[in-house]
Amino acid sequence: MNISRKITLAIVFIGAVFSFQETVAQVKIGYTNPARILSELPEVAEVDQQIESMITESDEELAQRATELQDIFTQYESSMGTLSEQERMSREEELIELNQQFEQDREAMMNRIRQRRSELMAPIIERMNTAMEEVAEEMDLDLILNEGTSAGDAIVFFANSEELDVTDRILEKLQ
Repeated sequence: MNISRKITLAIVFIGAVFSFQETVAQVKIGYTNPARILSELPEVAEVDQQIESMITESDEELAQRATELQDIFTQYESSMGTLSEQERMSREEELIELNQQFEQDREAMMNRIRQRRSELMAPIIERMNTAMEEVAEEMDLDLILNEGTSAGDAIVFFANSEELDVTDRILEKLQ
């Protein structure tokens, strides 16, 4: 490669780097903590109460069924000595099926509770997202980052200014 071609490529590369830096420098970013926002909304407390009520009802029903299942198992154990091998195997299969059905029903109840929570939270999250969009428009932000992951790990490790945290502004919109 000749010298003039190398110089031309270097100039193009340097120009691209400066152009990229200018583009990045123009991006306006804010960050928020959605978990904090949700924890401060009274609607979320109402949803949590409804879900807690569903959990309590489900727990009571499951506890009753578990007691019934335990009684059936206890009856089987007490009559085990009088049962033939074939009767014993048949009863054990029944017990296994009853236990599997209990586990499936328990899982189905948990899924219904998760589904109901998701349904109840959807309009609240939509309101939060709308408020976030409004704040982004008002502040002329290009991006709003989530401050952390759902597991609580930080995503925003450093912010040069507290002005970049738009959580309070979003909360104001939601009040």
